Amino acid sequence: MNLKSKIRNKLYLIKTNFINFIVLRILKKPFLKSIPFSILFLNFIFKFIFRLNANSKFLVHFTSKIQGSENIILPNKNFDSILRSFASSGGCYYAIFSGSTLKIGENTIWSTNVCIQTGNHDLLNRNKLHINSVEIGNNCWIGSGAVILAGVILGDNVTVGANSTVTKSFPSNCVIGGSPARLIKYINVN
Repeated sequence: MNLKSKIRNKLYLIKTNFINFIVLRILKKPFLKSIPFSILFLNFIFKFIFRLNANSKFLVHFTSKIQGSENIILPNKNFDSILRSFASSGGCYYAIFSGSTLKIGENTIWSTNVCIQTGNHDLLNRNKLHINSVEIGNNCWIGSGAVILAGVILGDNVTVGANSTVTKSFPSNCVIGGSPARLIKYINVN
């Protein structure tokens, strides 16, 4: 077989696998219909061809990086918005260290360039890690460029302002923002 035939066969396999992948995913997961085809295609190429974020059980935006996806806990129902955010919110960084988890509640969404980390090094001894889980409640909205650090627990219906650095936990039904994040106001959710 010459080089041209090998390339043609490889492209055919890629195209066939991609079409099967997209058709099966869309039939099983209708929320994928809301993601532009070009984004799905690029996510597929980067995950299955270039092996970027290959260990993730779900699609992750091709410009995002996820470490420790096996330590992410999703709700049993109403998690389509979460998977949509993973697949369509670009430039995000998720570092979920072993020994910790990232728990995300139902109907939670986030924007681009969000960073969530469950570990940080010691100020004096950089070889020592401080690892602590992160919990994000139900119906939360995390704005673009927000950073959520280890040990944070966000209650239900929390809105995190853009470019905020969340270093401590906050109760349900509030808007937070700033660096470091502070309570801006409580919201009435009925």
